[in-house]
Amino acid sequence: MFGFGSRVDTLLGQGSEVRGQLNVDGGIMVDGKVEGNISATERITVGVHGQVRGNLTAPEVVVGGRVQGLITASGRAELMVGAHVDGDIRAARLTMADGAVLTGKVGMEAAAGAPEAAEYKFARK
Repeated sequence: MFGFGSRVDTLLGQGSEVRGQLNVDGGIMVDGKVEGNISATERITVGVHGQVRGNLTAPEVVVGGRVQGLITASGRAELMVGAHVDGDIRAARLTMADGAVLTGKVGMEAAAGAPEAAEYKFARK
C-alpha cells in the first residue's frame, strides 16, 4: 500500500523518535514520531503508525498517519483512509480517501511543465 513503486532510502520504524530537521536524498517512510521538518527529493510516506509534527516538502507526499504542519508537494499529495492532517496542503494534485481527516486549507497549483487548463468556449444559440 505505502511506498510501492517508489524508492525508500530512509526508514524510520515504529517506536523510533526523532527531533530536528530531516533532509533525505530519495524517499523516506515514517512509521515512528518526528518533531521537525522533513524534506525529500522523492516521496515522503507517513505510515499508519507515523506521527509528524512539522512541515513536509517533497514531490510526492502520502499520509496514512498523523501530520501537524504544512504539506507541500510539487506533484501529488495523498491522504489515505485514517489519515489525520492538521495543517494546510499545497499540491498540484490531491487525492483524499473517504475517512481521511483534514483540518486546514488546500491550495492547488499546476506543477512546472504541466499543461495549462483547457479554455472552454460556448457557442451562442
